[in-house]
Amino acid sequence: MKNPYDYLFSGMGFVFIDLSSFGLPDILPDFIGYLFFAYGIHLLPSFHNLKRWSKNFAIILMVMSFFVELDQWLGYQILGEIGIQFMQFLFIIFMYYVFQLLLHIHNNKALEVKTFKTYQKFMAFMLCGFVIQAFSINFDASMRENVHLIGSLLQLFSFVLFINLCRTCHEYFKKIKENKVHSLE
Repeated sequence: MKNPYDYLFSGMGFVFIDLSSFGLPDILPDFIGYLFFAYGIHLLPSFHNLKRWSKNFAIILMVMSFFVELDQWLGYQILGEIGIQFMQFLFIIFMYYVFQLLLHIHNNKALEVKTFKTYQKFMAFMLCGFVIQAFSINFDASMRENVHLIGSLLQLFSFVLFINLCRTCHEYFKKIKENKVHSLE
């Protein structure tokens, strides 16, 4: 069985890493990241309603991000910064559902506690970074980049927290899978 946390990890990487900030085209498009998220959620060992909602939300975000990325690739800038900020806001809501799902799939108290603590820190850093970046347009041009960098660093911390949680869950999932294989022998 494939490990769902590998796909969640890859999805987060595609969504978070944006190379267009450096003047390059974004070779890691967000819609592929949401596709990874949807497949990883599909593979999670759960029959919870949150699984269906999260997977459908990932598919909706995949379609929406395709159009935002297409807008950027073609250079129309119809949606501009507002489309990017709106997608970031929807991503935060999506991650709320993903964390709620991750809290309810394993019967391991230590993993649930780690997931909850990661969830609290992740949301605090993501929301602070989002608010700072959203209001950075109100600053003077000389300060705007520095303020935007602070928001990006806060979101980088949340990215690292989620990656660390995925690594922990990956190890737990691998251990469960090995125990099931050994119990059949």
